[in-house]
Amino acid sequence: MSEDGRKSVADQRAMSQVYPTGIKWDIDIPHVDLLRIIDEAIIKYDDRPAIDFLGQKTSYHDLGVQISHAAKGLQEMGVGPGSKVGMFMPNTPYYPIMFMAALKVGATVVNYSPLYTEEELRTQIKDSGTDVMVTLDLIEFHDKAKNLQDDGTLDRIIRCPLTMMLPPLKSIAFDVFKSGDVADNLTPRRGYATSGSSREIFMQTEKYLDYDMLTRNDGLFRSVTIDPENTAVLQYTGGTTGVPKGAMLSHFNLVANAHQIEEFFAEGPGKDNTEEFIKHGKDNIIASIPYFHVFGMMVSMISALKMGGQLFILPNPRDMKQTMKTIEKSSPKIFPAVPRLLQALSEDPKSDKYDMSGLGSVISGGAALAPDVAESFELAVGKKSIIVQGYGLSETSPVATSNPVTGVRKNDSVGLPYPRTEIKVTNPDDPDDIVPLGEIGEICIRGPQVMKGYYKRPEETAEVMTEDGWFRTGDLGYLDEDYYLKIVDRKKRLIIINGYNVYPSQIEKAITSHPAVAEASVIGLPDDRSGEAAKAFIRFRADVSVSQRPDERELRSFLSERISKLEMPKMMEFREEELPKTSVGKPDFKALEKEELEKRSAQNTGGSGPAFKP
Repeated sequence: MSEDGRKSVADQRAMSQVYPTGIKWDIDIPHVDLLRIIDEAIIKYDDRPAIDFLGQKTSYHDLGVQISHAAKGLQEMGVGPGSKVGMFMPNTPYYPIMFMAALKVGATVVNYSPLYTEEELRTQIKDSGTDVMVTLDLIEFHDKAKNLQDDGTLDRIIRCPLTMMLPPLKSIAFDVFKSGDVADNLTPRRGYATSGSSREIFMQTEKYLDYDMLTRNDGLFRSVTIDPENTAVLQYTGGTTGVPKGAMLSHFNLVANAHQIEEFFAEGPGKDNTEEFIKHGKDNIIASIPYFHVFGMMVSMISALKMGGQLFILPNPRDMKQTMKTIEKSSPKIFPAVPRLLQALSEDPKSDKYDMSGLGSVISGGAALAPDVAESFELAVGKKSIIVQGYGLSETSPVATSNPVTGVRKNDSVGLPYPRTEIKVTNPDDPDDIVPLGEIGEICIRGPQVMKGYYKRPEETAEVMTEDGWFRTGDLGYLDEDYYLKIVDRKKRLIIINGYNVYPSQIEKAITSHPAVAEASVIGLPDDRSGEAAKAFIRFRADVSVSQRPDERELRSFLSERISKLEMPKMMEFREEELPKTSVGKPDFKALEKEELEKRSAQNTGGSGPAFKP
């Protein structure tokens, strides 16, 4: 136990001692469906711009009208309670419109990465039971969906023309999507249906419908009673086992997280330094994190709309020029971002050509943020202490903790538990054995934003959910003396060297503290002598010349003052290209492990390959 006898439990009693002035733990969260809070925002903010898409603005009123017409069209297609509506596209205004329309008719939304291959799409479609797919009229998206419809995997398709959402004279702006992040040759698919009601066209085109035909109706959809505990979204995740599965997020889960975010980031009675908080119906928010990702869906869409924000929707998260131009133009109060995006912005050679000083706060999540990346980004923007780190998972809708925008902000932590959220740190082998404050263990979360469970996977749900409602995250970390949470690593990434626990993230943190290093990834490999050994993959900054880069000997000397001999990587590999990333920008350790396995097999070393951690 800690010196003062405290155990690692952050609950209402603990938060009453450390929350900033004006922020309450025991907030009221209405037990309603998600559409209730979105409809309230549409009425309240009416003429206020809801969306700016490359200069094309949509008011809250018009957003509501489009949602109603899309909902009526879905009902005419036969979509309703029990239906699964897939969203397969980059960020465009179609996403919030079709997302909310699907929920209005009682359907469940299934999010799909725009980078998925046909096989990945096929797997998730079959597992989720998706029968309607909403996609863009661009070959990279449309053709994959159509192929899956042709082979019987997918039943119905709704195709959304990009030009309908672009400003006048900007229909040539398909270039905004052109990068290796999406595709190199995106071209629009031209329409099929041209006249008649949504139902008539749907029947004529054999389950294939354009958005303009879908919405060609009076918008008077039939009201559907929605239980707040109904599943609103199936969010696919590797979770704690690495096997993709759908986290069932209820309407109430999403309503709760929106209220929790609002309490931490929006103005309210009794809060100090009100200039730091979001003003309801007045501030701008950048939406560049893909909406298919639960972080983007919640922070840049659901909670942003609830607070009356104007969403500056960016379709290509790797278009640094467009992102920097938008920051300069909009002076956003909030810019949700993953560390890879912040790194890319700071490394862009043209970042000094844009005035980004109007940026309020950056909410960093999705992966660990290296201190040097944070420092470089703030230097590029010209403002200090603007990054607010948070933490969450798909299973927690997603945000569970965050540093506050006022009060004590600890940059080496992911902050405090959200209102009505409890955190405990336990023995990784026993969720009932709470470790002393300051000791590393498995992070467990309980709160109204925690998922219902995994879709059609009761056994895997039971592995991560305790009977009294705690979700076992599979992440290792600890609570400090002020109950700020600090993440150490994933339980499955732990490397056992000579019987001792070694955390790859701590090695990565030490490596990236070298001013010449842009990024590092560390994996564990089988080793005859020590059981496992660490291998580090390292990329240097592009603006550091070859002569200024440390060689392996020099880097080891640098690390010897920052990590122990046990943690020192046995192997190092230097690369010029960016290290592998997942579709949401996280380091792809499994890809590196697979490379090593194939390399060892090709060299016939006799090794068994990397220690895969499913």
